Amino acid sequence: MRYHGEEALGLVETLAIVPVIEAADKMLKAADVELVALEAGGSTLCTVFVKGDVAACRSSVEAGAAAAEKIGTLTGKNVMPRPIKAISAIVNTHDIDAGCEEEVEVPNGPTKALGMVETFGVLYLMEAADAMCKAADVELVGYENIYDGYVSALVRGDVGACKTAVAAGVKAIEDMGHEVYSHVVIARPHPGLEKIIRRYSTEGLID
Repeated sequence: MRYHGEEALGLVETLAIVPVIEAADKMLKAADVELVALEAGGSTLCTVFVKGDVAACRSSVEAGAAAAEKIGTLTGKNVMPRPIKAISAIVNTHDIDAGCEEEVEVPNGPTKALGMVETFGVLYLMEAADAMCKAADVELVGYENIYDGYVSALVRGDVGACKTAVAAGVKAIEDMGHEVYSHVVIARPHPGLEKIIRRYSTEGLID
């Protein structure tokens, strides 16, 4: 979604991507804001951008920051009430719709639960993803590597299955003597998260 500088901006920044996805879900649920951008490449820092009126952005950012802190490291939060027009060029560099040839359909009804596990190192994440899909009736719908070693897997299914899968993924990593950075189950994801889930997509990786 292109940002033209006409509304306030709300930003939440975290270390790695799973906390920022959790933040995005709570931000979209907390107030009347729209997801405009996600920056998650080239560094361990990930940032979600929303737009709306000033009060909505403030409520949204507070909700997102609180959620992120519960499962990971919050590195910053901010509301820009009246950003200069030139800021839009920076925001649009990370446009949530960039690189998407077809418009992402945002579901009207309830969506399946999401389960995510994040760690440092691909080999540990692969073991976790394998364990997650063997432990419960879930679908591996995505994989994310933010290039500095933090990697995450996303599965989809009913709430109980996602909880079982995430627990299995966490155990698999810990059984290897390694550390889980973050993990979460989002029972009823906001429909707007579909645009982020698309970034995770394993299409093209899995036949």
